[in-house]
Amino acid sequence: MPSIRASMAWRRRPTAVIMRDDWFGKRDPWTGEPSGTMDEFTSWDYALMDAFQTIEDFTDQKSGIPIWELDDEAVYVDAVRKFNKFQQAIDNATKGSKSKAYEPAPGEYFVPDMGTRRKDADGKPIFQSYSEWVRKSIEDAPD
Repeated sequence: MPSIRASMAWRRRPTAVIMRDDWFGKRDPWTGEPSGTMDEFTSWDYALMDAFQTIEDFTDQKSGIPIWELDDEAVYVDAVRKFNKFQQAIDNATKGSKSKAYEPAPGEYFVPDMGTRRKDADGKPIFQSYSEWVRKSIEDAPD
């Protein structure tokens, strides 16, 4: 999906962005030489755009679950309690006290300042990578 969003922002064909080849789908199968017009959409480009738009249009904005799954009588959904550490830090910084409510300064806003308990041999912080997060999410997912 990020590649399709990027293709829309960059005004490029989705297959060209996904495959990192401006001529993808436009090459002679025997010679590999480009043929035709580089920017003309292929049927695969249209199919990807249709799929992307369908997912975007029919996904519940609050839960991120596709509407067709939410509307299915056989599907059940449980709510899993989560905490956003940044929002928690903002809440703690702005809660004030019983006697004095918090009053923000004009123009005040917050940005995250992250840290990690994981360090490498040199003491440098090690943050979880995207692929590590995906693997952990799969392992932690209820069956």
